[in-house]
Parts: sequence; structure tokens; C-alpha cells
Amino acid sequence: MSIVGEYNSKFDADLAVAMLSDAGLEGAVMADPAHSVAPHLVTDPGFRVVVREEVAEDARELLGHDAEPDDEVQAMEAAYFYRRFADRPRWFRWAGWAVFWGIPGTVLIFIALIAYSLLQGLFP
Repeated sequence: MSIVGEYNSKFDADLAVAMLSDAGLEGAVMADPAHSVAPHLVTDPGFRVVVREEVAEDARELLGHDAEPDDEVQAMEAAYFYRRFADRPRWFRWAGWAVFWGIPGTVLIFIALIAYSLLQGLFP
């Protein structure tokens, strides 16, 4: 078996297998079985499309993996997904810190109120 493509979603991998099937080539999707049951336990992210060795070159050509990736699309993805937190808008940073401190802050206030009520009960 030869890997002819790797995809980030099951839908894309199934679509590639369907394209291979339409061309008369038999393919299959290989992935970690935890994707459907417990996605948080996945150790090997991604879905691989595999075919027999004899038809691997035809499958790669059909799926278009010989073409070079578009540099403009990669630059846009990098600009969106790999921005530093400090480079984000001010409202986004404030919202991030509010969410970050919202849960521990509430717990700390709760602990302080319990300590206050206990001290009030011990020293009337």
C-alpha cells in the first residue's frame, strides 16, 4: 500500500477516495480509530488515502498532489492562524484575559467568602 494523500478532515479524505473510485482506482482511508469515538484521544492526527503500489502514480496525478501549493493561500493561512497574542486587537486581548481570569477569580472570591464566614463563626 502506498500513501497518495494526507488530509486534515475525514470528509476531504472520503472525497479523495470517491474521486479515485470514479476514475476506476481502488483506495482506502487510514486514520486513528479514535477519531469517531474519542477525538480528544487521537495520537496521530490526519487521514491518509492509500492505494496499491501499481496505481500510486496515477492516483497522485489524479488527486493533483504533484502541483505546487499556492503561496498566496499559505500566506493568508499563516497570517490568520499564527498571529501572536500581542498582535491581536485590543478587545480580543481584553476578552482573552477576562476569560482567563474569570474562572480562577470566581474560585478565589468564593474561597475568601468561606474563609471570612468561618472566621466570623470562630471569633464572634
